[in-house]
Amino acid sequence: STYYYADTVVDTILCLDGTEVIGACLADCLSKADILNMNAHKSIYVVTPEITNSNQILFRDNVQRMVVNSQVLILATSITTGKTVRRAIEAVEYYGGTVCGICSVFSSLDAINGIEVKTIFEQEDLPDYQACRLGDGIHPAAS
Repeated sequence: STYYYADTVVDTILCLDGTEVIGACLADCLSKADILNMNAHKSIYVVTPEITNSNQILFRDNVQRMVVNSQVLILATSITTGKTVRRAIEAVEYYGGTVCGICSVFSSLDAINGIEVKTIFEQEDLPDYQACRLGDGIHPAAS
């Protein structure tokens, strides 16, 4: 949260991958009373998008108002290829919002669409980490 505390206005946190609890804690930290805090005493919405069968991200009518004309922080658990986050960026922009940041628990990418990814763990923290395409996975030896 310190990355966004003093210099980024956040209206909405878009939670991907079931990160709603983390998003709520992040919203609480970002809205603390402090003279340096850009979001002090402000309500920050925590929302989850709907994902269609074709993996398209959309916001229902009751959530759209939290994205339209808003500064949206995208939160994910794990970013490997950036594909889901790119779809989230596209959805936020389609609905008239602006992505003000991307954060994650783990990311193998430093930036997506020119937006820096702030992460807790990087690929260097997990030396045996490997990303495989579907069907190319590592299989345990046959017993």
